[in-house]
Amino acid sequence: MDIQIKFEVYKSMKSNLKRAMNAEFYYEAIFIEYAITEDRLASILRHAGVKYLDNKGNEIKISEKIKKVKGNPIFDSPFVRKRMPIDFLDELTLWKRDRDALIHDLAKIPYNHEEVKQIAERGQVLVKRLDNAVKSINKHFSQMS
Repeated sequence: MDIQIKFEVYKSMKSNLKRAMNAEFYYEAIFIEYAITEDRLASILRHAGVKYLDNKGNEIKISEKIKKVKGNPIFDSPFVRKRMPIDFLDELTLWKRDRDALIHDLAKIPYNHEEVKQIAERGQVLVKRLDNAVKSINKHFSQMS
C-alpha cells in the first residue's frame, strides 16, 4: 500500500476510534482497536525483518505476532524492551483474549455495558501505547539498516 494512503487510512482509524469512544460505541471501538493492533504488530515485525506472513501470503494472527515479538532475539535489546516490555505484550494478549470472549459470546450473553466499556477503554490505552512504541522501535530499526 502506498505510504500516503496508509497514513490516511491510519489517521482515519484513529479518528474513528476517538469518535466511537466519545459516542460510547464500544463494540465499534473494540473492532478498530483490534485492527490497529494487527497493523502495528505487522509493522514492527516487517521493520525488524521478521516473517509475519504464512505460506499462503496471509498475515499471521495477532497472538502469533505477539509471540514473535516476545520470542525473537532481535527484540531483546534494551532499547526495544524499554519501549515494549514483556509485561506489556502480556497485557495485549490478555486484552485480546477478553475481546475475543466478548465478541464470540455476542449472541449468547446479555449486553453488559460496563464490561464492554472497560474492554474498549483498556484497548484504547494499549493501542496508544503500542502505536508510540512501534513508531520509536521502527525508527530505531530503520537507523540500524
